[in-house]
Amino acid sequence: MKRIIILAFIILSINCYGQSEKKIDSLNYAHMKIAVPENCEAKSEYELLDCEGISIQWLFLNDEMLKTVPNQFIEQFSNQKTIKKRTKITVVSFGSELEGYKFKMKNTDGTSYRIIVYGTVNNQPLLLNIGTKTDIKKGADLNGFLKKLIEIK
Repeated sequence: MKRIIILAFIILSINCYGQSEKKIDSLNYAHMKIAVPENCEAKSEYELLDCEGISIQWLFLNDEMLKTVPNQFIEQFSNQKTIKKRTKITVVSFGSELEGYKFKMKNTDGTSYRIIVYGTVNNQPLLLNIGTKTDIKKGADLNGFLKKLIEIK
C-alpha cells in the first residue's frame, strides 16, 4: 500500500511538471470546478502552493483506497521529527464530513500547521492536505479560499 501512495504522489508530481506553461485558472475539487483565487497560482488542477498563506492539495482515491491509504499517509506523516502535536479534527466540505488530524510542527522558520483529512465529497473519496503558518481553530481562522472548501466543525 505504501507503494500505491508513493506512486500516486509521483504521478501527481510528474503530471504537475509535465504540464505546459499554460496558466491554470480553475481547480478540479471532487468533480467541481473552483476558480483559482486572484494573486494565486495553481501548480495543477489539484494543488495551490503558498496562496494567501496556505498550501493545499488533494488526492482522489477510490472506495477501497479510502479504507487504508489515509491512515497510512497520516501515520507516515506523524513520524516526522518536526511534529510537536497531533490533534483530531473534523471539517465539513460541501456538506460532507472529513475526519483526520491537525499537526503542529516546528521548522527552521518557526511553527507551521498541517491539516490532513479524508472522506467522500460529492461521491468522490479524497485525501485533503492543507498547510498553513497560522493555526486554524475555528471558521474565522480560514482564509477566503479555504472558506469555499471547508468549515471547521
